[in-house]
This record gives sequence, C-alpha cells and structure tokens, in this order.
Amino acid sequence: MVANDKRFERSNRLRRRRDIERVFRSGVRREGRLFSFRILPKMDPTPRLLVVAGRRTGPVTRRNRIKRGVREGFRANKDLFAHRDVVVLARPESGELAPGEIARRWVQEYQEVASGPRDPVDEGRLRAEES
Repeated sequence: MVANDKRFERSNRLRRRRDIERVFRSGVRREGRLFSFRILPKMDPTPRLLVVAGRRTGPVTRRNRIKRGVREGFRANKDLFAHRDVVVLARPESGELAPGEIARRWVQEYQEVASGPRDPVDEGRLRAEES
C-alpha cells in the first residue's frame, strides 16, 4: 500500500530515459477526451508520473498550469496509481479548463480509461508481437 503522503516527491517522478521508454514500449495505451495515457503495471508500490504538455497545448503558462493540475490530482489520489508508472499526454483542449478542474477531470478520465478495453493500437501491437 502507498503511504498516505500527499507530496509529489522525487520518487514519484518518472525521470530516467530508459524507464520512460519502457512505459511507451510496454505500457498500455489509453485515450481519453482531454488526456492520453500510457500505463505500465509494476511490482513496486510507489507510483510514478510523467506529464507531457507539448507546444500544441498553448503558451508556456498554460502548459505549466496543466502540469501543476495533473500533479495535484496525482498527489491527492496516490492510492489510485499504486503499482503503476503513468505517462500523461495533455491534449490542447485540457488547457481550456480552470486549474482546479484540471486535477479533477484528469483523475476522472484516468479512472474511466484505466479499467476500460484495450486501445485498438495495443491489440494490433500484441498480435504482431505474438506472431
């Protein structure tokens, strides 16, 4: 179980290039309306997060607001992400939300897509790997 700690510590950051590549290569891809997710289950209970807000999401102030909102949602709901590495890719529409709304909506979207069916992209990749 994850400690009831509401901080976003260094151990909660997905930082190493090889770890990030592993999430993109082996993780499950899930698509939401405002965010795209790459989720990789793992044995370690410490959840790790990487937030990507590219230039298409808007000016730097908007990108930073999105990142802060996602981290806030992560901090408040760490137990939801236990045993997972998560990469969150923000879509341009997410920048239109108010700061508090970003945190609530991305966690809500994560809950909706995390338990949902696999993305067609993942299904095709799995079939190709099995062949």
